[in-house]
Amino acid sequence: MEERLHLFELLQPIHRLLDFWCGNPQQGQSFVPVSKWTDYDWQKAKVQLHPQLRSSQAREDLINCINQHQPFEISSYVKLPTLAPIYIDSSIAVCLLPLWDNVCTVESLIERWLKIRPLDPITLEFVGQQKAENEIKELLDTLEPFLYLLLER
Repeated sequence: MEERLHLFELLQPIHRLLDFWCGNPQQGQSFVPVSKWTDYDWQKAKVQLHPQLRSSQAREDLINCINQHQPFEISSYVKLPTLAPIYIDSSIAVCLLPLWDNVCTVESLIERWLKIRPLDPITLEFVGQQKAENEIKELLDTLEPFLYLLLER
C-alpha cells in the first residue's frame, strides 16, 4: 500500500496522500473539539506553546510586560490568524512562562496560578480550585483557536 501511495504521489504531487496517511498515527481516535472536552480531558491535557512564540525575544517581552503590569500582545509574534491585536492581561500571562521551557499540563498551570494569585483581589478570600480552573480554561480557550497554544488530550 505504501508503494502505491508513493507512486501516486510521484504522478500527482499536488495531492500528497502519502503525507496524510503516514502522518496520522492516531487515525483510530476521533477528534473532539476543545469546547466539548470533559473535566477529565482538561485534567490530563497538555499545553504547548506555538513554535513561533518560543523565541527568547517573546519571552523577554512577556517578562517586561509582567514587570511593568502591561498587557502582553501575543498576536505580534504570530500574525496570520488574527485581524486585530490580541492582548493577554499580564497578571494571568505569568502562568504561561513555563511553556517557553517545556510542554506543561493544564493541572500544572492551575497550580501555578493558585500560587501566584491565591486570594481574590476583591473579597480577599482564598481562590478555590474550581475558580482557578475556570480562569485557566478561559485563557486557554481564548488562545487555542488562534493556535498560540496547542492543546492535546
